[in-house]
Amino acid sequence: MQNVSDSEDVGWAQLPDQSLDPVLVSPCDGDDMAGIIERISDGVRLNRKQRVQLHRGFHLFDGTHVSFVADRMYLNGRPTIASVPMVSILNLLSSKKHRLGWDLSKLLIAIGTMTTGAIDTLPIRRVPRRLIGPNRIRDSLDKPTASAMLSWVEWMAEEQLEAPKHSAMNPLGAWSRDVRQRLSTPIGTKFENHLKEAFTHHPTGLEELTIYPWTRRWLAYTRYQRFNTNRTWPFEIVGGKLKFVVRAKNNASRKTSIPEEPGVWAFLISLAFSPHRSSGSDLLYALQFNWTDSKQETHQISAPLRRSIQFLREVIDSNSDRVFVHEERMLVIGRLGHFYEVKVGRGAHGAPFIIRAIDSLGPRSTTALCIHHGTFHSTVPLGDTIVSVILSLVDDVKTSGKIGSLREHIALRPPLGFLSPLNDKHIRFLRDSAVQEFKQITENHSDSIRWLPRDQPTEAGGRNQNMMHLFHRNVAFNRRRRWHQDGNAPNRKNRCDVLVEHAVAADSAMPHPQFIELWHESLKDGSAEEIFEPHHYLHHFGHDRNNWAQLHLQRQHHITLVEDLPVGDIRNGERRYCEIFPRIWDALLQHPIGSTFRLGVLDGGDVTFEHCHLAMTVRNQQERRILRRFATLLGFVEQGTHDQSIVFIRRDHAKQTARRDLALHLDRAQSTLGNPNSSPWHWHFGEVVQTPHHITEFRWGLQQDLRDSNRRLQRPN
Repeated sequence: MQNVSDSEDVGWAQLPDQSLDPVLVSPCDGDDMAGIIERISDGVRLNRKQRVQLHRGFHLFDGTHVSFVADRMYLNGRPTIASVPMVSILNLLSSKKHRLGWDLSKLLIAIGTMTTGAIDTLPIRRVPRRLIGPNRIRDSLDKPTASAMLSWVEWMAEEQLEAPKHSAMNPLGAWSRDVRQRLSTPIGTKFENHLKEAFTHHPTGLEELTIYPWTRRWLAYTRYQRFNTNRTWPFEIVGGKLKFVVRAKNNASRKTSIPEEPGVWAFLISLAFSPHRSSGSDLLYALQFNWTDSKQETHQISAPLRRSIQFLREVIDSNSDRVFVHEERMLVIGRLGHFYEVKVGRGAHGAPFIIRAIDSLGPRSTTALCIHHGTFHSTVPLGDTIVSVILSLVDDVKTSGKIGSLREHIALRPPLGFLSPLNDKHIRFLRDSAVQEFKQITENHSDSIRWLPRDQPTEAGGRNQNMMHLFHRNVAFNRRRRWHQDGNAPNRKNRCDVLVEHAVAADSAMPHPQFIELWHESLKDGSAEEIFEPHHYLHHFGHDRNNWAQLHLQRQHHITLVEDLPVGDIRNGERRYCEIFPRIWDALLQHPIGSTFRLGVLDGGDVTFEHCHLAMTVRNQQERRILRRFATLLGFVEQGTHDQSIVFIRRDHAKQTARRDLALHLDRAQSTLGNPNSSPWHWHFGEVVQTPHHITEFRWGLQQDLRDSNRRLQRPN
C-alpha cells in the first residue's frame, strides 16, 4: 500500500475530503457490534435483538442504507447480486479509524456484485473439433472477470446512473444481461472475440463509468494472446471474511486474510475487475504468485547480453529518424514508408521476436509477419538478434529479395497512409531509387506491385476461361465485405489516410512525425489492439459452391441469423425488448390520428412507419402479437394488407388503461422471452402522452434503421 496509495486503482474509492466519516448512523454501539461479529464468526445464530440491529443497518453520508438480513447484504433495500463477507464488512463499517475518508458505497457495490457464475463454462458445439483444434476448446481466462464486471455494470446502470433523455431507464442494465446471456451459450468461436465485440457495441452511458480504472481497460479490451495461465477468481469468502488466494511455498494455493483496510480492498478489486489483457491483471497475478517469496536476489545481466543491449541502443540512436521505442516495442520505418513493429517474445517458428506490419493507426490495425533466418541459437545474445531484425526492416526493400513473406507484404500493401492504387502526386513522396529497386526484385520473382498504377490488359477470347476466377473473386469479396461490415476490419478512411491527403493537398512532406505520435497513442495503457486481416479469417470456410448458394440465399431472402449479429448489439437479447420495442411504442405515440404503419405477416418481415424512418425486423409470431397489442392499446386498427404487410391506421386516442395493460402484457412476454427475475421490461417504456394534432419532429432514435439486414448500424445505439 505504500507503493500504490496514490494510484488510480486506489483513488477511485477515496473521498475528496479525507477527514469525512462516511457512516452517519450506526445501528448499535461498538460493544454490541463486536458481539454480533463474534457470533457470526463462530457460526452461532444471532438473537432477535441482534437481527433487528443488522436489519436497521448503517446510514452512509451519500444516502445509502446498508442492512443485513440472514446472510445477505441489502443496499437501499435491494439485495446484492453476490454473497458478501459479512464479518469483514461489519469490521470495516464499525471501525471509524479505517473507514475515515473512504467512499464505502462504491466499495460495497463492487463487493456485492463479484459474482463469477453468471457466465457458464460451456464447450463449443457448432464448430467441429478437427477444424478449430484442441486449443480452441479451452475455457476462457476472462470468464470470471467478465461475469463480475458485467454484474457490476448492471447494478450501476439500475441504481447509480441516470437514464438518458427519452428513456425511462439506463439501457446499460439490459446490455450487460444480454452480453452475459450471449457469452454463456456456445456461439461458435473464441470467447474473447465476442467479449471484445460486446464492448464495441455498448450503449451510451458506459462512458460515465470511466472514472473507474477497470472500465477504461475493458473499453480498450483486446483478445488474450499470451501463453495459457490458469487463473481463478482471486477472492474467496471463508467464515464471513474476505480471503485472497495466493501461492504457498510448496506451490499449492492458500487463502490469506485481507485486512479491513479500504485502500487494500480498492486496489485488489480494481485489479480483479480488469481484463486479463491488461497491466493491472498482470500485477494481480504477480502478487498472487509471489506472495510468499521472501528472496531478495539481485539478478546480474551477463556481460555478452549487456554488450548486445548496448549495441542495440547504439543502432537505435544511429537511426533515430527510422527507429523509435515505446516501452517494450520498437517501431521501424522501411525505405518505401511501410511501418513495422518489433517486440521481444515467442514468435513464429520459435523466433525470439514478434514482427507486426502496421496497416493503419487510428484505429490501429496490424498484420503478423513471419520473418526469420531459420534456426535460433541460445548462444546468440538477444540484443544482436534484435539488431539484425531492425537493420533488415530498415532496408526492407533489399531484405525482401531474400524473404518471400516480406516481399509479398510490401507488394500487396501500399505504404502507411496511402490508398491503392497510387497516383503521380503520391509517388513523388517515395524515393525513386527504392521503387525501381523493388520493381526489379518483384520482376525477378515473377511478382507485381499491386499499389502502383498500371494498365490492365484484357485478353481476347479469355472471357469464358476467366469466369471461374471471377466467381472465386466474388465469393471472397462478399466474405471480405461482410467481415468489414461486422466491424472486424478497420475503417478504410483512417487518420493516417487523412494526414496523407492533407500533405498531398498542401504539397508538403510526409507526415511521419504525426504517424509516430499516433503510434505512441495506440500503445498507451498497454491497450494495443491487434486486428487481423481478412485472409486469416477466410481460411476456415468450406466449399465455394455451398458458399455461393448461401450468399445467393441471403441476397434473395435477406436472411440473417441472430448469432451472426454482433454480441451486445441493440437488436439482440434484452436490449431488443428494452430499447427497440420502447422506440416502437414511442413512435406509435407520436403519430397523429390518420397515420399508418405496416407490420409484416411473415417471419423476417419488417415494421415500418409512415412519418419516421424507424424500422425493425419481426422475427416470430410472439413479437407480432406484442406489436399488435401496442397498436390496439394506442388506437390503431387494421386497414388491410399490402405487399405481405398488414396496414394499421390510427383511428382513436390511446386507452385510459394503456400503460397498465402494457405492463401486464410485457410481464407475460418476459416470462417466456427473457429472464423473469431481472428488472421488468415495462420500466423502459415511456408514459402515454396526448395524441399530437399534427406531425412532429421525430428524435434521432426514431429515425434509425434497426432491421437485422442492416449491417451499417450507427453508433451510439
